Formats: sequence, structure tokens, C-alpha cells
Amino acid sequence: MFKPKYPTPDTYTPTPVRTAPAPVPVQTPIPPAPAPRTGFLDKTRANPTAAVVGVVAVGAVLVSTLLAVAITALALSVSGVVLLLLVRLLRQELNR
Repeated sequence: MFKPKYPTPDTYTPTPVRTAPAPVPVQTPIPPAPAPRTGFLDKTRANPTAAVVGVVAVGAVLVSTLLAVAITALALSVSGVVLLLLVRLLRQELNR
């Protein structure tokens, strides 16, 4: 229906590319690569520093979590005792 008219190229002239024949590959026997080992112990043996750092990081997280729980429990028990004393003092004041 509608055919576009392209201008003739005035700056680019394509040149034929001569390709060299592909070299024939030399057949040398290559032993198969061993299968990668993905076990935890294999990774630990490969990089023991990362394993130690990981264990220390997990230990620090666990210790900080337990410490936070202990501090919260201590704060709640102290505030419970203080509230109990305040309630008893208020009852004594109201009974007078």
C-alpha cells in the first residue's frame, strides 16, 4: 500500500567482510571436572574463618536476646512490687 522511500546512503559504504576459515579444534582429552561439594562441612573446611565469624555472630544475637528478656523480666517484677506497695498505701489511706 504505502512504500517508504529511503534516501541513498551518502556517508556509509558497506564493504564486504572477508572471514578467515575457522581453525580446526585440537582434540585433547580433558578429564571431567569433579562435582562441586555443597555440604556444610565442605564449606567449613573451605573457609573456616567465615564459619567462626558466623558462630560468633549467632552467639552474640542469642546472648543479646536472652539479656533483653532478663532485663525486661527484672523491670516488670520491680514495677509489679512498686505497684503493689502503692495500692496497699492507697488502701490504708482510704480506710482512715
